[in-house]
Amino acid sequence: MKRIYIPGIPDVKMRPRATKNGRMYDPNAQAKEASIQKACISGNNKVFDTAIEISFEFVFPRPKNHYRTGKNAGVLKPDAPVFCTNKKDLDNMEKFYADSFNCIAWVDDNLIVESSAKKRWAADKELPHVLIWAWELPRPF
Repeated sequence: MKRIYIPGIPDVKMRPRATKNGRMYDPNAQAKEASIQKACISGNNKVFDTAIEISFEFVFPRPKNHYRTGKNAGVLKPDAPVFCTNKKDLDNMEKFYADSFNCIAWVDDNLIVESSAKKRWAADKELPHVLIWAWELPRPF
């Protein structure tokens, strides 16, 4: 089993872009490199090369408008949303982090045969982060 913790606000996979000359480039290249450098990987040190199952947890900071002001600052408003339905799509975040850790945690993200993901608001005093759990699946026979 492998655990990957990446501090900071989760990123999303963006579509490839083209320059005026028609050359294609990956707009996520720098963000992927930053995620890898910030990552704290624990557990199994080997790069997975067989079928894996993966679980993602994306934790976002609550916006300031979710909180009261004045002497009740820091207290959530009663109408603050319970679920994190911000603009970052869950599937695009999964793609970004699955691609980012190719050759580092697993040989290629095509080895992921089962996955689960959730996004949520950070609890009190919890910092935004991404938490990835990955484990190799046993052969069925």
